[in-house]
Amino acid sequence: WDAQRSAHHWSAKGSTMSDASINASTIREDEASFGDYFALLKPRVMSLVVFTAFVGLLAAPVGVHPVIGFCAVLFIAIGGGASGALNMWWDADIDQVMKRTKSRPIP
Repeated sequence: WDAQRSAHHWSAKGSTMSDASINASTIREDEASFGDYFALLKPRVMSLVVFTAFVGLLAAPVGVHPVIGFCAVLFIAIGGGASGALNMWWDADIDQVMKRTKSRPIP
């Protein structure tokens, strides 16, 4: 919350129910949804990275313990998702200009 919303929220505490519902709906419009956070991970790109890691584990010349293999794939997925989010942040100014990337979650 920024200072203006916070001040309005506390001053409107004794107001009618309709004012509170209007204020709540305006604040919720600015919040990110689960879909926005999921889109930050670039799931299509991340799935290719995870698939490549999984195939690499299967093709390894020695056996890999299942827990270590699971952790490796999980951490590779987390790293791939984090790099997708950083990429969207870095290219946010370019994404606003391009038609294909205009609707990405980072403004």
